[in-house]
Amino acid sequence: MNESEHYDVVVVGGGSGGIAVAASLLKRERGLRLAIVDPADTHFYQPGWTMVGSGIFDPASTGRPLSSVIPKNAAWIKKAVAGFDPLNNCVELDDGSLVGYDRMVVAPGLKLNWDAVEGLKDTLGMNGVTSNYQYKTASYTWELVQNLKKGKALFTQPPMPIKCAGAPQKAMYLSADYWYRQGVINNIDIQFNTATPGLFGVAEYVPALMEYVKKYDATLNFQNNLVKIDGEKKGCHV
Repeated sequence: MNESEHYDVVVVGGGSGGIAVAASLLKRERGLRLAIVDPADTHFYQPGWTMVGSGIFDPASTGRPLSSVIPKNAAWIKKAVAGFDPLNNCVELDDGSLVGYDRMVVAPGLKLNWDAVEGLKDTLGMNGVTSNYQYKTASYTWELVQNLKKGKALFTQPPMPIKCAGAPQKAMYLSADYWYRQGVINNIDIQFNTATPGLFGVAEYVPALMEYVKKYDATLNFQNNLVKIDGEKKGCHV
């Protein structure tokens, strides 16, 4: 196999994880030949989308050119990875070329599977259905939060693997805080449905979180997983 390039370290993924690892390695060993492989034009700070959904962040502030966050001494291979060949220490790119490495760090993140919930893809971003897990609907979350004066607010957390397991709870607490400050929270039935058997995986955090659950009078429904949405009728099955 012929390599187009060979590096000491190849980092697959230019998200926050990949960029942080690359920057840390280069800081500790300045002569390191390191490449980041990612085809994206824009780097998104995805935890910020929760703040977009609560009106704290402007959507545009969560994205910037990927080129602006690539560490100075790193090479950027602006292509997608098509496969791995660990026996030959190579990464195969989508144009058929190969990149060799001595060490590889894989940090591609997760691909969102909206099809896992029947009807979700057809109604996401409309009919009162939103998600803070993507850029284009986080702003819609904030729109829904501001416009809800009474009724039911349903928050859901799917089973692992998911991005940031705390995000659904943060969406609930931040939304509830807005309704609390607006004086309408007593008119809103807040329901939190989670596929997990408890509120949080780290037991030491649960008592503090429960204080907010009580403050906002939220109902917790454990081991409930959203499986179907009828956006037009605003109905769902868990």
